[in-house]
Amino acid sequence: MPAKNSLRLLVAFSCTLAFSLFGQAYRPLSAETFTVASVHTLSVSSTEDKKSITALINDAVEILLPQEGDYVQGIEINFKLPQKIAEHHEKVSWSVYKDNLLVYSEDNSSVYSGTRIALGSFGNYLSMVLKIPLYPNSAIKRDAYSYYIPNTSGSYGEKLLIRIQGSRQLSEEDLKSCPIEISAKPIFIEKSRLFIRLRPPAGKEVQPCTLFVDGKPCTLDKNGMLVSPGIHDISVTSDFYRNELRAVTVENAKDTYVEIELRDIAPLLRIIAPDGTKILLDEQPVANTQNYIPLSQGEHTLRLKLGNYEVIRSITALNGRSYSVNLTLEATVTVEE
Repeated sequence: MPAKNSLRLLVAFSCTLAFSLFGQAYRPLSAETFTVASVHTLSVSSTEDKKSITALINDAVEILLPQEGDYVQGIEINFKLPQKIAEHHEKVSWSVYKDNLLVYSEDNSSVYSGTRIALGSFGNYLSMVLKIPLYPNSAIKRDAYSYYIPNTSGSYGEKLLIRIQGSRQLSEEDLKSCPIEISAKPIFIEKSRLFIRLRPPAGKEVQPCTLFVDGKPCTLDKNGMLVSPGIHDISVTSDFYRNELRAVTVENAKDTYVEIELRDIAPLLRIIAPDGTKILLDEQPVANTQNYIPLSQGEHTLRLKLGNYEVIRSITALNGRSYSVNLTLEATVTVEE
């Protein structure tokens, strides 16, 4: 029995070793403890800024993930490699860890514990790109020029850790003379949030109305609505207000705010007349301000007096209509012989 148990353990160890060496680069592995020479910090914000640091072989980079941005769906890590690493690519590898904890730190090294979610080599190239979604089922596009690391475990929390590991075949000079430039930036979703506010006439409550965005009925949401970047048509229809139409340009991954001032459906009248004109509307004096005057629906009489000159007009006012009256004085020039 002891011999059989030893054989089983040997077979299990051999299978585990074979999987570690020849398994796919993105199969999740169990938690492990590892040592790094130095740890650098690279913060990824919800802006488009790309930030960079320089690390050496056997160093690690702690990636601080964006927390405040609704539009960030992942991060992109770019490695710029020296020629020496490309020539000895089989001796240098990278790993990505989640749930990282610093176990202890000494003068020349730090010991971390973490769960490895991906590993691989740089190949004989001078650059490499990792794309890491921050949540499952993201819309990050895959391409032939980058490594995509699937997310099957949900949120990665506040940080990830990238480890650059060299084999023991590398000399001390190799470890110190191969700086790797590592940069990180966010990957945004191709959506934006549109906030619409309807403002009723002064002193009045908002009455029922229907909101359309690009011809589709929508409801007002204090959290906004997700739309694609570009130009969008907003329209408001109501039995209590005039129809409103706006065209708004929305930029990618940015909040856009639109305020629409609702206008009463009552008829409006604007009178344009020279200074000194006496204006009577239904025999009631009206200030000559050229501002719109609300009317009741129906028949109205407008009387304009300027010196000995008088004009009387009748107006049939209908809801939703605006009217303008322009009083002008004409002068005729003739040539007398």
